[in-house]
Amino acid sequence: MKQYPPEKIRNVGIIGSGATGKTTLSEALLFKSGTANRQGNISDGNTVSDYDPEEIRRGISIHSTLLPFEWKEHKINLIDTPGYIDFIGESISTLRVVDSLLIVVDAVSGHGAALENLWKIADRYKIPKALVVNKLDKSQADFDKIVENLRKKFGREIIPVQVPLGSEADFSKVHSLLKPEAPAELKETITIFKEMLIEGMAEIDDTILTEYLENKEITEQELTETLKKAINADKIFPVFCVSSTKNIGIEELLNAIIEWMPPANEKEIPAKTSDGKEVSIKPDAKELFSAYTFKTVAEPHIGNLTYIRVYSGTIKPSSSVLNASKGKEERIGQIITMRGKTREDLPVLSAGDIAVLPKLKITGTGDTLCDKNKAVTFEPAEYPEPVMSFAVKPKSKADQEKMALGLGSFTHEDPTFKMNYNAETKETVISGMGDVHLEVILKRLKERHGIEIEIGEPRIPYKETIVGKAKSQGKYKKQTGGRGQYGDTWLEIEPLPRGQGFEFANKIVGGAIPRNYIPSVEKGIREAMVGGVIAGYPVVDVKVTLFDGSYHEVDSSDLAFKIAASMGFKKAIQDAKPILLEPIVEITVNVPPEFVGEVTGDLNKRRGRISNIEADKVVALVPLGEIAKYATDLRSFTHGQGTFSTKFSHYEQVPPQTQQKLVGTYQKLKEAGGVER
Repeated sequence: MKQYPPEKIRNVGIIGSGATGKTTLSEALLFKSGTANRQGNISDGNTVSDYDPEEIRRGISIHSTLLPFEWKEHKINLIDTPGYIDFIGESISTLRVVDSLLIVVDAVSGHGAALENLWKIADRYKIPKALVVNKLDKSQADFDKIVENLRKKFGREIIPVQVPLGSEADFSKVHSLLKPEAPAELKETITIFKEMLIEGMAEIDDTILTEYLENKEITEQELTETLKKAINADKIFPVFCVSSTKNIGIEELLNAIIEWMPPANEKEIPAKTSDGKEVSIKPDAKELFSAYTFKTVAEPHIGNLTYIRVYSGTIKPSSSVLNASKGKEERIGQIITMRGKTREDLPVLSAGDIAVLPKLKITGTGDTLCDKNKAVTFEPAEYPEPVMSFAVKPKSKADQEKMALGLGSFTHEDPTFKMNYNAETKETVISGMGDVHLEVILKRLKERHGIEIEIGEPRIPYKETIVGKAKSQGKYKKQTGGRGQYGDTWLEIEPLPRGQGFEFANKIVGGAIPRNYIPSVEKGIREAMVGGVIAGYPVVDVKVTLFDGSYHEVDSSDLAFKIAASMGFKKAIQDAKPILLEPIVEITVNVPPEFVGEVTGDLNKRRGRISNIEADKVVALVPLGEIAKYATDLRSFTHGQGTFSTKFSHYEQVPPQTQQKLVGTYQKLKEAGGVER
């Protein structure tokens, strides 16, 4: 593939809900352009885009896929993205680097659940959008109805620029609304849509407005030029008609991409210098090099494949650049382009283009690469926090370290995947955007590293505390023939305000316990706190005062006083009205207005306390233990249109019945010898 200047490059993302035909549209574009000699389909598992075995098995896109091709002396860097909400991170990465979007809509079922969230992200980046109504050859396809619904949901800026000729199985070609003539059989429909188009452009162009008000004829050239400006300014979202499987409307769409969609040098890119000064990067090959890393893939036996969008300048193989995000030099070996899994070496990579750098050592997703003489950084993409977690452990304990390393490598590839070790619950916890997301991660772990994993729900990090006061003696005495063990402590325990942790006070007078044993008393208490008393959870927010005790000149030792203090502490806790605390999180749920009532009702059932309700948002405080599977439940009753985020708020007392259940479970495990913590 030859090199193109930025004005001849179109960087286009394909987004939309699952099953709208995004991958099939990508295949049709590749085939029509002559890049592919056949058009693959998902059912046969032979598409260029979905080549991963897991994608073929599930019949869905999991990864975003770069698909560069040429059309009429232009290069189009197409990026096909997943439609399933679990893999929204891939779509966000794509939205960060493309200059325009094709939003695919099903002509039968409509825009689908995921589009609303993707649309908001696209708006954040101010990306010009075009809508592609696909599957117009299918039974019950209804272009007029789809357009009406889209305009209701996303605004009057959505305006058709084509209409389908023929419907369902008789759909045969498309007619441009910019042309003056109209087929007789569609004259009424075309008149309505053309009026809609002209009215939309009249709102943003005074010349069109004047001609429209004076009932003057508006030429095709005027409409075309104004439409291009409106699209690039993100003021009008044109609607195209296609059947990807029958290749209808595909050539017209290709022409529209190069004629109407913005080139790679359309706008300057905001960046920051090393001293924090805001600058604009001119998208020109003659400028110093700068690029943004938007995707990282770890290839077994090969190393990382790092996908970059070049914003300025040029790089060649066997050169060095600065990773400005990490402040270190990075060596560039090869430069390649990818089309699905097919690779091609590039001799040079210039402003506006997208390509792949293999085997980079320090660069990760979100990093900026630039010329060593001019350090700049681009703002990284923002990704949502994970919404679902699994506790994981290897079936073989020997694989523990191997599992941690393998899962850790996935966090570098996928910004929406997290892994951490919870010291309180002694679990490795992985978190992602849904159960399918995490299943795919674990499948990949098995394939790459051969590790079998057991999964479960993460334990809730409850805590123990007290609401009363108590005094107790802890005495440890052991005689075994030689030197014995002796330690005797009297402790007073009382509650501290929530969040104060632990306070130890020594009020021994008269040498009842020698000073050198006092640290061992405190250590024994602290160790007992970690393991808990009534249910095995850490004890918090208590003050313990050592006020009396005794010792033996020969038999007393640090160990004896540590054990005695632990015994006394546990007795005192039992007598000081112990309670359990549960973590409370603030949850923010974003849903279409019609689901707000159902969301509030559901959160109330989960012991949630609503703190704010807006037209499309509900904020509440809810126990963490009540929302373990909330991601799945929310998607179910909002038909995939709801999203949520959480942040820790505080701890508060659990209801009596919950405490009774947790304490009972712990005691049974303890009796059976199955308590791990």
